[in-house]
Amino acid sequence: MGIDTLSIAKDLRAAALPQDQAEAIAAAIGGAMSEGAATKADLDRLGERIDARFEREAARVDGQFDREAARVDARFAQVDARFDHIEARLDEADVKVDARFAQFATDLRLVEERMTARIESAKTQPLTWLVGAIFTATGVLIAVLKL
Repeated sequence: MGIDTLSIAKDLRAAALPQDQAEAIAAAIGGAMSEGAATKADLDRLGERIDARFEREAARVDGQFDREAARVDARFAQVDARFDHIEARLDEADVKVDARFAQFATDLRLVEERMTARIESAKTQPLTWLVGAIFTATGVLIAVLKL
């Protein structure tokens, strides 16, 4: 933004200031305004610097994100490996439990067969005793009758 110091000096002269004072004041105002004001070129350079800094920071953040993502992926791989190990151990335990149940079922069938055999034996044993008792009684009766 340009400052029209000649116009300022004319305005000051119109306000009854001497020409040398009006020019000095206008020059001071123009100098002060031009020192603190940014030109379009200044703003363009600042924009370029900001863009370059943004690109550097974005690249740095992207790199950091990629490193963290790789670290998280590695950690997940470790966790997956541990789960695979645990799953394998559970599968082994499952096989052992199934084998124990199968053995238990076999043992239970053997006990059932033994018990069935004993029950069958117990069913025929009284009949055997009864027949034996009848023969014994008959023998005794025959012996008594022969006497």
